[in-house]
Amino acid sequence: MKFSTLLIAAGLLCISVHITAQPHSRKKVGIVLSGGGAKGMAHIGALKVIEKAGIPIDYVVGTSMGSIIGGLYSIGYTPEQLDSMVRRQDWTFLLSDKIPRSEQNMAEREAAEKYVFSLPFGKDAKTQAIGGLIKGQNLANLFSELTVGYHDSIDFNKLPIPFACVSENIVNGNEVNFHKGVLATAMRASMAIPGVFTPVRLDSMVLVDGGVVNNYPVNVARAMGADIIIGVDVQSDLKPANELNSAGSILGQLINLMGLQLYKKNLEETNAYIKVNVEGYSAASFTPNAVDTLIRRGEEAALAQEGALMKLKQELGLDSTYMPKPLPSYPYSPSRKVYIKEITFDGLDEKDKRWLLKRCDLKEDSEISIRRIEEATAILCSNLEYSSATYNLPEAPGGGYNLHFLLSKKYENKLNVGIRFDSEETASLLINVTSNFRGKVPTTLSLTGRLGKRYAARIDYGFEPAPLKNIGLAYMFQYNDINFYRYGDKSHNSTFRYHLGELSFSDVWYKNVRFAIGLRYELYDYDKFLYQEGNQGFDVGTEHFFSYFAQMHYETFDKAYFPTKGISARASYSLYTDNFTGYDGHAPFSAIKGYCQGVVPVTRRFSILPAIYGRFLIGKDIPYSKLNAMGGDVQGRFLQQQLPFVGINNVELMRNTLLIGSMKFRQRMGSVHYLTLTGNYALSASKLRYLLEQDTMFGCGIGYGLDSMFGPLEASLNYANRANKVSMYVNLGFKF
Repeated sequence: MKFSTLLIAAGLLCISVHITAQPHSRKKVGIVLSGGGAKGMAHIGALKVIEKAGIPIDYVVGTSMGSIIGGLYSIGYTPEQLDSMVRRQDWTFLLSDKIPRSEQNMAEREAAEKYVFSLPFGKDAKTQAIGGLIKGQNLANLFSELTVGYHDSIDFNKLPIPFACVSENIVNGNEVNFHKGVLATAMRASMAIPGVFTPVRLDSMVLVDGGVVNNYPVNVARAMGADIIIGVDVQSDLKPANELNSAGSILGQLINLMGLQLYKKNLEETNAYIKVNVEGYSAASFTPNAVDTLIRRGEEAALAQEGALMKLKQELGLDSTYMPKPLPSYPYSPSRKVYIKEITFDGLDEKDKRWLLKRCDLKEDSEISIRRIEEATAILCSNLEYSSATYNLPEAPGGGYNLHFLLSKKYENKLNVGIRFDSEETASLLINVTSNFRGKVPTTLSLTGRLGKRYAARIDYGFEPAPLKNIGLAYMFQYNDINFYRYGDKSHNSTFRYHLGELSFSDVWYKNVRFAIGLRYELYDYDKFLYQEGNQGFDVGTEHFFSYFAQMHYETFDKAYFPTKGISARASYSLYTDNFTGYDGHAPFSAIKGYCQGVVPVTRRFSILPAIYGRFLIGKDIPYSKLNAMGGDVQGRFLQQQLPFVGINNVELMRNTLLIGSMKFRQRMGSVHYLTLTGNYALSASKLRYLLEQDTMFGCGIGYGLDSMFGPLEASLNYANRANKVSMYVNLGFKF
């Protein structure tokens, strides 16, 4: 009995010693990151300081932009990685549903260069109502790219740092706290600003930005087990009446007011409060300068609370020199490759799947880069019948990933609108209605109207027997009232009605090359010329032509109007007759037109743009309607055959052979401002062999341009020796 008593006593002594030897478990620390749109960039700067202070982080909770920064931080992104990542992004592109220009087909590129906005309508638009101006496709794909390895539905408490984010279910107004699910989906739901981004539909919920109900979610971190809260707040203060004068400021004020009571309560529960000075910036301040300033202000705000942070460290029982063991950093790389076992699509025909896999060089059971996957989403939107395409990469049994594309059908009906002002025509409006009909062979009907000094109407009907191949029928009517000039003085006025009928076949090769052949009928119905000077001697009534044509267009410009790299080249040949075989009792005549412009980047901001183009008429008795014309800054501005020439703002008729060389020197100032110096030189002759002996002309100009969402806004001063005077040209909007 004595022995057993001694044994029990020894055991109790060992347990007591063991318990005494164990360190007291420290309190748990939660980081709370508020919402605020672009202002949330400041979270990155604050996290840098918190890490350098050696504060261990046990939980991360965020709302809206705070959920994005917090979610990425929780899976191992360092503040330095986040800093580099947000600076590298093209936020204008991300905060839109645009397809990269390099992946758009030729028709979409041309539409993007003419129309300011597009609106869906009809039954299809109602059934696919998106609930926001932006679907968020590009952001969703960015989140997928940044969270590879976390695309399955998972418990967020098992992430390297346990994480939660806040959203609102607008079906019943309830706050939704994400503690599990697909990480990218949770982040996307938390930042879906009502009316701006499409809500996330999950099960029976319709989820929007969590800032509406809980923009500073300290209570969520407390519920997870956080004993100490470090809060980073990037919300703007409530604005007085005289500052509520924009849609953005009013929306921000409403969000702040709706969660005001909970916000005040959460402030009281915060141990170290880092309030960032965001004055002068809004939720939409995504410019490079704004991002840089906001990150720096986040650092400054956290450094101002360095004393409070160190006090918390002492409260945790940690030495001032203590640094927590760093977590493994997330292996992010823009060129990262993943092993793909299987590729699946929502509702895609098997023939389209085979075409897409071949088109993008996607292969199952192979390594594929994330960049190539994103290119495939763009191809789905630009070349097939889908309005948006996102993807996820759930883990495959046995290792690797399965690639699954999520697709939304295109709207069947769209209204497109373009508007522009310039110093030649004052105002022009372009309206287009396009309807797509799905069937065994997709078909498209398009109606276009142009209002202004020159008005026109066009109808196009086409069908695609295979992707990117189009057989089309078109009819166009155009009314023209054009003043022609000669050596800078008005020579005559030409008023006529133009009718066009066209049958064509086109195909796109290697994405950037379009080839077309076809047959045209053209009718020019002229009024009697009002006046003629300089003994021009034109006597024109009604002219008609049957022509056979072939065209080739190659383009790799990264931007339509202010490119920084790439080449644009066009070539066409037309054979003109009046009876399918000859013209005016003799052999038909023909026209060859070519254009080539490239961009030579000298520095990151300075580029040289050389160009050469011309038109050559072959045959005798060339009719008035097909004579070469030159002037303006846009090809085909008043006449199809018109070639641009800086210094001549009007239209001047030229000889049968016309060759022009141009050189532009362009300096980018800031992000969207451009200063351009242009010089061009033209040769014109009756025949090619006389090109160096007859008319020679030169012109130059200096201009300022702004690359805006409404198109280029430009003003320039120009001079040409043919007119021998300085002229000014102003253009506001897309050119059409």
